[in-house]
This record gives sequence, C-alpha cells and structure tokens, in this order.
Amino acid sequence: MLGAGFSEVVALVAAFVIATLTTPAGISGAVLLLPFQIAVLGTPSPAVTPTNLLYNVIATPGALLQYWRQGQAGGRLALVLIAGTLPGVIAGSVIRVLLLPGASVFDLVVAAVLLPLGCWLALTRPPRPDSPGEPRPDRDIPGAALVALAAVVGCVGGIYGIGGGSILRPC
Repeated sequence: MLGAGFSEVVALVAAFVIATLTTPAGISGAVLLLPFQIAVLGTPSPAVTPTNLLYNVIATPGALLQYWRQGQAGGRLALVLIAGTLPGVIAGSVIRVLLLPGASVFDLVVAAVLLPLGCWLALTRPPRPDSPGEPRPDRDIPGAALVALAAVVGCVGGIYGIGGGSILRPC
C-alpha cells in the first residue's frame, strides 16, 4: 500500500502536467483535471467543484495579465460576458451542490460537457490566416444574446466546476 500523502503528490504532479499542456491553448486545464480527480484519485463528486474553481482562481490572473499586455482586456465585451457569466456560475454551483450531489448523476454531466466539446474540437479546423487585403467581417451579436449565452455557459461551468471560462474560450 502506498504511504500517506501519495494522492496529494499525484494530484500536484497531474495538475502541473495538465496546466503545462493546456496553457498554450489558453485554458487553465480544470476541464481535464476534473475527470482525473474522479477517475484516478477517487475524489468524492461534490469535492471536485470547489477544487476546480480554486484551480481556475489561481490560473486566471496570469491569463488576465497576458490579455492586458496584448491590449485585449477590458471594454464592453468583457463587461457583457462578466454580466452573464458571474450569475451563471453562482447558479451552476448551487445547482451542483443542491440538485446534483450524486456521483453517478455527475458522471452524466461530465459526459454531457466533455463529449460535445471534444467532438467540436476534433471536427473543426483551425481558422485560416486572413489575407492581408481581405478584412474579416464583424459579427454583430446583440448584447442581450451575449449575456444570455454567457449565463448559460457560466451555469454549465459552475455545475461542472470550471467556472465557464474554459468552455467559453473555444468560441
């Protein structure tokens, strides 16, 4: 039998490896950490939600700093996304703790989040570089639709335990 503290060491190494692999893609890795915690470490289902939210709290400041250095932080879009995502994450966390506490139900939630996301990532091609003479057309999406979409993404992220940023990122 392995000694005390072994699972903590495995969790730390796994978090480091996952963050190293996912950081270049612009996500914190909590999406991948959650299935590892449940399947390999045997972490109780309700405990993974706050763990992954904490993982994102630690990982987010570095990403925000990078966006700020590139001049991509702030503005109207950030405020609209925050206005929808924040209440969505809170609602999702409450739903997760009060309505979905069982491990088997949560396994279905994990599958419902990861399967479509994985299929979408596997089946789409990266965007082609724009030609220098052809500007991309702007997408005019109404603010209310963006707030609603951010709220849904935040709610799903709150249920899953990732806060929504990892799901919103591929868009």
